[in-house]
Amino acid sequence: MAAQEMRIMERIDTGKTKSERASVTTIVSVIIIAILVFAAISAAAFVMYGSGTGVFGSGQSGSGIDSLFSVNNTSFNRMNSIPAGVLVNNSSNTINVTSKSVTLIVEAAPTWYPRQGDFWLIYGLVNPNIVISAGTTVHFVFINMDNITHMPAITTIGPPYSYMPMQGNMMGSGTDSGSGMMGYQNGANGSWLAIGPMQPGTSANAQDQAYVASNLTVTFGSSGNYYYICLIPGHAQMGMYGEISVQG
Repeated sequence: MAAQEMRIMERIDTGKTKSERASVTTIVSVIIIAILVFAAISAAAFVMYGSGTGVFGSGQSGSGIDSLFSVNNTSFNRMNSIPAGVLVNNSSNTINVTSKSVTLIVEAAPTWYPRQGDFWLIYGLVNPNIVISAGTTVHFVFINMDNITHMPAITTIGPPYSYMPMQGNMMGSGTDSGSGMMGYQNGANGSWLAIGPMQPGTSANAQDQAYVASNLTVTFGSSGNYYYICLIPGHAQMGMYGEISVQG
């Protein structure tokens, strides 16, 4: 009788072991699936806001590379000086670039500036016209100095802008190319070179406030009119854009 009870207990223990193994296998499977899903989402995010290449102007190559990073007040004050090869004309609200490769610091609606609404500020000028020659490479450093999110982009599409200016291109509908958000879009409605949203920085009460910044390097291969705008709904519509005049 004791031997029979022992065999019954062994069968119960064995059943528990198999059940526990099945549970462990299920958990491991769920973890693997979660990792794969996360990897897929990360890859998609890179496609949405990673580097982009395409055509700007009359068939000449244009390219862009972006990345997000943080800039504090100390770093900003050190980097926000007018570089060589850049002439700032206050009377005409124009920035003339004579160099074939230049870095421009572009502030997104700094809260300290005496102006309301959404705008770009470049070396003290609001939404200035940037004048460059064909073949020039511009390394834009966009810095979000506002308390709301901004999303920079370079486009061949000029104003006036709708509430959601990139809706067609972002969704890949109609005559636009692509089937979703991508770093670069080129279609019948124009070309876009966009980067991901820049969230607000740390609190203004912080000892050394930090701002979210993003690099976007663009080579303008041919003459024409281009625009730097903000893609957050309503921002470009309300005036957050400026022109880039590429002269042949």
